[in-house]
Amino acid sequence: MTAPIYLDHLASTPLDPAVLAAMLPWLDPAAVGNPHAATHRAGWRAAEAVERARGQVAALIGARPGEIVFTSGATEANNLALLGAAPAGWPVAASAIEHASVTACLPVLAARGHETHVVPVDGTGRLDSGALVKILERGPVLVSVMSANNEIGTLQPVAEIGTLCRRAGAIFYSDAVQSPATAVLDVRALGIDLLSLSGHKLYGPMGIGALYIRDELDLKPLLQGGGQQEGRRPGTVPVALAVGFGAACALAAERCERDAAWITTLRERLWTGLAAALPGLRRNSPQIGCLPGCLNVAIPGIDAADLLLDLPDLAIATGSACASGGAGPSPVLTAIGLSPDLAHGSLRFGLGRGTTEDEIDRAVTLLAIAIGRP
Repeated sequence: MTAPIYLDHLASTPLDPAVLAAMLPWLDPAAVGNPHAATHRAGWRAAEAVERARGQVAALIGARPGEIVFTSGATEANNLALLGAAPAGWPVAASAIEHASVTACLPVLAARGHETHVVPVDGTGRLDSGALVKILERGPVLVSVMSANNEIGTLQPVAEIGTLCRRAGAIFYSDAVQSPATAVLDVRALGIDLLSLSGHKLYGPMGIGALYIRDELDLKPLLQGGGQQEGRRPGTVPVALAVGFGAACALAAERCERDAAWITTLRERLWTGLAAALPGLRRNSPQIGCLPGCLNVAIPGIDAADLLLDLPDLAIATGSACASGGAGPSPVLTAIGLSPDLAHGSLRFGLGRGTTEDEIDRAVTLLAIAIGRP
């Protein structure tokens, strides 16, 4: 029996064995201890492990450990950044292709009295910098632009946006969930004030993420409770998850550039094979300035959701996993100009660290057979 092919790394990456090994001691019953219990050795040991992990997360993005707040994942981090850091009266601007956990915050902010703006993108998903400049000229703004899009893979000009925001006295927030596994990030060099990360998008565990908050920024907590993490995010930090997240960040720092080169080669092999097997195929992802592991394509005349029902052993997606229940076309694909029919006929491939050439070739064959073009 042929093994299933997992090409949905943009939704979730497999837990790296080295990360699991780092977590296991903290899953042992003998490792009991609340990291916020400061009166005994068990608590001290747990706290040391959490702070070591915090340092590993910070090192990955060029931050200081005290600027890292652990969260339950990127959705919470995105909400905390936008709803907790937007100064009263400031407008908020977000790109047209942000994650749903960002766009869903805009109506909430509007109800609080914030003026909100959606900044358009071009046909490749790249931010319209001119439109952003016009917004910035009107006064201080909180700007939200994701580093790499999770559906089409577009890499945004983060350094340019950071420079524009610094000049205007704006706050720059970036959802960087998809980036660290294959890119080097430095929040200070890029001019980023707030940045979110997710453990399970870089071969770490599900259920944990982080928000980087520049030291000078004021941030109001979303949750009420104890004073954990300097009161910015109440709640007990899960030690095993934090340790795994830290280990995944340390591993990414070591190998992200090597992984990026290999995965890019695989992505282009996939595109070449699909384009040859499926005439008329449209590449929705940009060829240049794209996340190494992302390839989004449109197959004219095909309903992608129906097609995937015939391919149970091929794990690919029709869009973001967080929006998979929606009936309408992807807002990301419509923002770059696709018709509803082409958007419904689009597939997203997510390649990762463990993807092989054989899996790429088998995926092309399976798709061609399913569509009836062997």
